[in-house]
Amino acid sequence: MKKYLFLILCSFFFTSCATWRGVKQDSFTAWEVIKDLSDKGWETTKDTTSDIYNGTKEKIDDVAK
Repeated sequence: MKKYLFLILCSFFFTSCATWRGVKQDSFTAWEVIKDLSDKGWETTKDTTSDIYNGTKEKIDDVAK
């Protein structure tokens, strides 16, 4: 029984092995997705901090009057 289980597990492992070309393509695709998400996150961060800065500056100016 153990021998059959081992053979089944080995067959799953060897049939799911990726080729080098597939690994390179997958890593390139993953890099593009991460880069796009990072750019969007950076833009959102810049917009949010700019809004907070401007809001704080307006409040300080209102209090200083």
